[in-house]
Amino acid sequence: MARTIDPGFIGRQAELDALHAALARAGAGRPGIVLLAGEPGIGKTRTAQELVAHAARSEVLALWGRCPEEPGAPPYWPWLQLIRRWLALHDAAERTAVLGAATPHLAALDPDLAASPPPPVDADPVKTRFRLFDAIAAFWQRAAARTPLLLVLDDLHRADVPSLRLLEFVMAEAGASRLMVLGTYRDSEVTRQHPLSDTLGELHRHAQVQRLLLGGFSPAETARFVAAAGMAAPELGAALYEQTEGHPLFLAELTRDLLQSRESRTAGRRVPQGVREVIGSRLNRLTPGCVAVLQHAAVIGRDFPFELLCRLLDDTPPARCLEALAEAHTASLIDESADPGSHQFAHALVRDTLYDELPGARRAELHRRIAMTLEGGHTPALSALAHHWRAGGDSTKAIEYATRAAERATAMLAHEEAARHYRLACGALAGGASADTQRARLLLALGDAQNSAGDSAQALVTFSDAAECARRLGDASLLASAAIGFGNAQWRVGSKGSGAVALIGEALAMADPSSRRERVFLLSALCRALLFSNRPDDAEAAYREAVAIARVLGDPLALFRALSAIASGRWFPDRLGLRTEAAREAIELVRAAGHPEWSVASLTGWHIGDLMESGDTAGAMATARQHLTTGEAMREPFNEAVALAALAMVAAHEGRFDESEQLALRALHCGERFDRANAAGMFGVQMFTLRRQQGRLGELAPVLRQFLAGASQGTTWRPGLAVLHCELGARDDAREVFEGLAARGFAGVAHDAIRIASLAYLAEVCAWLDDAARAATLAELLRPYAERNIVFGAHTASFGAAARLLGMLATTRRAWDEAERHFEFALALDARSGGRPWLAQSRCEFAAMLLRRTAPGDADRAGVLLEASLADARVLGMRALEARAAALQAPAAAATRLRVAGLSEREVQVLQLVAAGKTNQEIADVLCRSPATVAIHVRNILGKTQAANRAEAAAFAVRHGIVRSD
Repeated sequence: MARTIDPGFIGRQAELDALHAALARAGAGRPGIVLLAGEPGIGKTRTAQELVAHAARSEVLALWGRCPEEPGAPPYWPWLQLIRRWLALHDAAERTAVLGAATPHLAALDPDLAASPPPPVDADPVKTRFRLFDAIAAFWQRAAARTPLLLVLDDLHRADVPSLRLLEFVMAEAGASRLMVLGTYRDSEVTRQHPLSDTLGELHRHAQVQRLLLGGFSPAETARFVAAAGMAAPELGAALYEQTEGHPLFLAELTRDLLQSRESRTAGRRVPQGVREVIGSRLNRLTPGCVAVLQHAAVIGRDFPFELLCRLLDDTPPARCLEALAEAHTASLIDESADPGSHQFAHALVRDTLYDELPGARRAELHRRIAMTLEGGHTPALSALAHHWRAGGDSTKAIEYATRAAERATAMLAHEEAARHYRLACGALAGGASADTQRARLLLALGDAQNSAGDSAQALVTFSDAAECARRLGDASLLASAAIGFGNAQWRVGSKGSGAVALIGEALAMADPSSRRERVFLLSALCRALLFSNRPDDAEAAYREAVAIARVLGDPLALFRALSAIASGRWFPDRLGLRTEAAREAIELVRAAGHPEWSVASLTGWHIGDLMESGDTAGAMATARQHLTTGEAMREPFNEAVALAALAMVAAHEGRFDESEQLALRALHCGERFDRANAAGMFGVQMFTLRRQQGRLGELAPVLRQFLAGASQGTTWRPGLAVLHCELGARDDAREVFEGLAARGFAGVAHDAIRIASLAYLAEVCAWLDDAARAATLAELLRPYAERNIVFGAHTASFGAAARLLGMLATTRRAWDEAERHFEFALALDARSGGRPWLAQSRCEFAAMLLRRTAPGDADRAGVLLEASLADARVLGMRALEARAAALQAPAAAATRLRVAGLSEREVQVLQLVAAGKTNQEIADVLCRSPATVAIHVRNILGKTQAANRAEAAAFAVRHGIVRSD
């Protein structure tokens, strides 16, 4: 019989202290999550078990949920385990009290969890997912109110994405509950693209998070481990540390191997090359019957219910099966599972070694038998059935159950899981034309799931494959669905719409003329694709035809699709009225139908930009918040990122710079889940705008200059580079970039979503360079926006009133009256829209114009504008504006002094000296003038100021700021 090694718990004192402290905080109503990270076999689970034992001693209820290593588990599996275990430990009265309103929602996850039927399916999937999450979070809060809770989520790197999203929600809603969550994961497997990486970021926003990284044992701890195993030779401990670096799993396996071979010396003995080899040698010491039982268990998975194992071993009596499991347990190859009546392999490598040793045909046969057994269960395990039928070679049933599992995941808004199951179903399809219809339908469903999960780039490929299947079949309806899906994915990744235009056109040509609803959807998709192809007239024609057909049909969804299609043409200023009118009607349709997800999918993200452009900042913020709430409930990263970026834009527009930066970071983090390049570009623009406002652009200059200069040989980022040169005072560099962009009347500035931002940057550079020749051209290009704000994209950055820029360009051309009209409008719009930073900018630029014009009263007004601009700049932390306004204030004050009471410049100088107490002779000496000339100036000053004597004249000078009172 194999000797069991139980050296007790060694080391990890610092980690245990931190875990105990976190558990104590949770018990005091300060919930939190601790994450144990490390490589496989480093002791994460063992350390968690030690905390569970401590929790039991501290009267804290500890529950364990493991994320499965094998495929086939349903969505939310670790949470289902936790809930089941809590329910199993409490009587009916306690279950009823704590479950409360959560009962029907838990039944929707698993009918075995609750006696009541699940709630009726809500047509709004957003509400469904939110209610589910809210019900589960409330359940844990009520449970923790009765008894402090420790929830262990083991192997989080294998968690399905819906389970991770639920973890984020539970921790965000933990409040003051007595709840601690302990999660373990392999840090080596969590890349930036891994779903857990996103969850770690979200958890840090909403919860008290602590991360502990486990390493190997120290040499002293290794020696203690070896001694506890009964081999106290010091040189053995040192040798094993050298060979294992204190890795607990490797150390345990090698020590056990030494014990079982009855050796206590390493001299002359070959150390196995890997843990698999060690496991293999241990398996060789088991009886053949025990190995056969374990191989059957390995086909089930790392966790295996005893009842299912016995049904597989129909020629082995249950008593013999129990003996085999006892033998394996004694050899430390399996453990008791947290699920009653189940066991689990001690490590995945044990299971993998046994599974790989089975002949392929035998494995397939066992998978089929497991699938047939599971089919007879009370609640079919759809994911597991798909896995086992696929491994068993029955593609028909594998596709059936994978599709059902995907549909269930979609209904639960577990988009990532749905995509995984659809991929499994596609992979199980046989080749040949006979399967094309089924393949096309599966590809369409996969593309939709990928798009919802944020993987729009891959969705483009999937929809293209679906279109090819539809062509081979000559199926117009399938081609229409593929074309619409392709168009939706294409605009999400920001690609030009030409590919979608061609595909949608092909689908329209093939479509059945009698399918009028389908035609509305195709025309709506075509409208958006044409907008992204810079064909606004054709887009409007498609839009109007779609709306006309939809109105006749009386179909709310069809009409919504048609109305919202025009919304994405934000870079066509002449159609703002059309977009706004369509959006208002579409939003009213959404309210009446009760489907907020319609708006989030294709309307409100664009409408936010139109609201900002119109100066309705409050409306834009309310729309963005609603978009975020709905997007979060739908768990679609694209829509979450859109809303967060929009909120960052509004915060910056209103001068809430710190809040804007945090929102921009959240938008970046979320956006990287679906399109890293676009997310980084959006974040770059937002940070560029913020740092300019804060006067901190110089901090980013080296990185920005390198990026902007090398990002593209085209014109996309060149306007930003020109602005950067201006901000840093590099006039010659700014001129060089500006000249390149100004060629042929700025013809090289693309007609795309960032055109208006490029023109705005170039207008500022033009004014800074005082280039009157180009100012007229730029003013003409900006004129359509004269009474609007300028917005970068739909939800990236606001540049305030375009009238400010038009005023600057008019100043450059010395068109003073025109400049004044523009600046007056800019002040009104900036104030109305709450654009406090832009109002301060407009005041400063208006003052600069007045100081250049020098008409009567200009200097006084300039002084007032500069005082207000300076006050806001100081409060908001706009250092560059503060410096510019202060620099303009000195000449403004001087000009004001010259105009007080009609005093000349020389008379002001004389009055300043009179106020200083100097005699006429002393003044004559200072000014190099004769005393007689000074006397004439003094008489003029007394007359103009209506002063009776020199003392009253001095008081006049103090009152009017000609001299300071101190």
